[in-house]
Amino acid sequence: MEVHLRFTLILLVAIGVGSYAPARAAQKDSAANGYAKPVTDDYFGKKIIDPYRWMEAGVSDPHFVVFLKKQNQATKTVLAKLAVPRAKLLARIEAFDSATTMTRDWVRAGTSFFYRETAPHASDAVLRVRDSGGMVRTLLDPKDYKSSAKHAAIDYFVPSNDGLYVAVGVSLGGSEDSTLCIIDVANGKTLPDAISRTQYGAPSWRSDQKSFFYFRQQKLTRDAPPTATYENGRTFLHVLGTDPEQDVAIFGPGLPGSPNIPKAGFSSVTASPDSPYVVATYSAGTTDNGSVYVASERDATRSDTPWKQILSPEDKLSTGDSPIVLLGGKLYILSNKESPNGGILVFDLERLENQPKTVVAPSEAVLDAIYGANDALYISGRKGIAKTLARLQYSDIATSEQITLPVQGSTFSIDASPTQPGILFGLQSWIVPPLAYRYNPKTNDLSDTELQPKNPIDFSKLEVREVQAASTDGATVPISIILRRDINLDGSHLTLFEGYGAYGISCDPDFNPRYLPAIFAWIERGGVFAVAHVRGGGEYGERWHLAAQKATKQHTVDDMIATARYLIENKYTSPDRLAVRGTSAGGIAVGNSIVQHPELFAAAIDNVGVTNMLRFQITQGGAANIPEFGDVKKPEEFEWLYAISAYHHISDGIRYPAVLGVTGINDPRVPSWMIAEFVARLQRATSSGKPVLLRVDFDAGHGLGSNRTQLEQAAADQLSFLLWQMGDREFNTSTLKHNAEAH
Repeated sequence: MEVHLRFTLILLVAIGVGSYAPARAAQKDSAANGYAKPVTDDYFGKKIIDPYRWMEAGVSDPHFVVFLKKQNQATKTVLAKLAVPRAKLLARIEAFDSATTMTRDWVRAGTSFFYRETAPHASDAVLRVRDSGGMVRTLLDPKDYKSSAKHAAIDYFVPSNDGLYVAVGVSLGGSEDSTLCIIDVANGKTLPDAISRTQYGAPSWRSDQKSFFYFRQQKLTRDAPPTATYENGRTFLHVLGTDPEQDVAIFGPGLPGSPNIPKAGFSSVTASPDSPYVVATYSAGTTDNGSVYVASERDATRSDTPWKQILSPEDKLSTGDSPIVLLGGKLYILSNKESPNGGILVFDLERLENQPKTVVAPSEAVLDAIYGANDALYISGRKGIAKTLARLQYSDIATSEQITLPVQGSTFSIDASPTQPGILFGLQSWIVPPLAYRYNPKTNDLSDTELQPKNPIDFSKLEVREVQAASTDGATVPISIILRRDINLDGSHLTLFEGYGAYGISCDPDFNPRYLPAIFAWIERGGVFAVAHVRGGGEYGERWHLAAQKATKQHTVDDMIATARYLIENKYTSPDRLAVRGTSAGGIAVGNSIVQHPELFAAAIDNVGVTNMLRFQITQGGAANIPEFGDVKKPEEFEWLYAISAYHHISDGIRYPAVLGVTGINDPRVPSWMIAEFVARLQRATSSGKPVLLRVDFDAGHGLGSNRTQLEQAAADQLSFLLWQMGDREFNTSTLKHNAEAH
């Protein structure tokens, strides 16, 4: 059974934390319209003015809500002028998006397959099960859980190993504030065992298949600060049919069996159907390597469970998606201690006094994750941008075999079970739609499970160019460019590129249904789309991540600028036809790109992005991001954070590009005030005359819980804004006005 230590928290978050005593010099002003109310902070002798500190009260302040509504209405009014071409664009996005049924997150349990499915033109992804006879049923439809004002979404699901039950996290309004529900698979009915505050629930079924471990956040008092959200969270044991409020805490801060567990952070306890042991993990968050503990499953039923620590953060457990596999009496560990490329160790849990043995020594190959089936250990790795898969038989642990993949691209949704042979996984690339494959170790071949229907769209007119650009310090930055085969490189093409660059998360070749339908509509019009594989990501393993972390974070921005210059110098585009986008931690990349080099861009999209590095530490996810970006309470680390805090480097009178800020009011990761203050500051500072707008979704969060309709509408707005600002003839407002008057 693989242990997923990297919590969903780090997939799209970023940073910040206040560590000083601010000297408030607030002016009395009308806050409702977003007017400045400057506050001066003293960071270790450096005075920094924050003109929009009042916004940090968030949605609890009615003035801030009024500001968001006014800004959003202004954005709607502007985009309404583009209604006719936007409608055509949206229709193309919808056509690409609904070309086929999309499925994801396939899991085998018992004799069934469980997965999420979004049918053509359906708004929500539903939870489905396919039995051994091929019969498919819906187990949960989020529309049955929605409130009057908020839509519902499935955040996660974990079936019991026998496939008789499934634990599902459901939240409202994109908040990710999950309620963990249990479904009886036989009749599709939801049991009364609903458990709140389970955003990172990570349920793991015990061997009896009637109980499971899960992580639960503490219940907050009304006056608790946001930073308390992820404090004192514990892992509990729940037995089906019992009252969750009576569940016993098994692992976490303050428990007699869990000594020295800090109050801030995340834990999990994982069981395996073929093992008498359970594994507990604790992490401070994001890229903290975390600690690992073991106990017998028999003992893990009470608060004084006798946990034995076997790994500390100094052992550098990988922060990838699946760094631990528990099989019988063996525990396999993916560690970066000996090399940033990773190596695999094995513990004999019955002889813990012995040192772990090396199973796979570090080499030039980059190892991402490990998965345990009953026949072999499966290893996910990477070769540059493309992913690899290898198989390591338990009977011949010294020799691994590469699995030949039919597409050079990215693997995803890898499912392995100690009760079943082989693995199930998805495979895709930028212009190769995903399929769900099953690997059969007996025949050493792959077969299409047909869980994911084939996409009927012909993508043969598109091509992908994998190129490299030289960054400021001589580093070579990979860039993936997707475009039509027939375009000429004359500098005339509207070009959008984006980058991320944090947490060691890679921008893999991904036929992602969350944004590619919009990108195909963009390319269809003759546009160019590119992905910058900037440092801070994991494209070349942990070394690529560490090359833009904390003190070296500027390298992420340097690589973005190098990408922009490559696209211009090689005649894909020109500065007046180039746009940049960043999402979440990618807000560091996009925000600093336009602040440091506004002359290179016509427009930018700041999508739920982190742009205030000095204050995010006061938000609910702030402390969890210290391992990745640094601690603003420490003088040296404050300097790192200030250097890449885009909000604090906006200057009056600069000709900034057009900017569209995007936020969801229920965002638990990057609060709306951060996007709002960035937009407000740019609106006041820019001298270019180009629009700086704010788009607010009042039924959304960070995007993870947004449904298809919301994603399509947001994509249409973003691309319409870019086409308008980058000079697309069809989106020229003066032409639109002339045509309207003519009719």
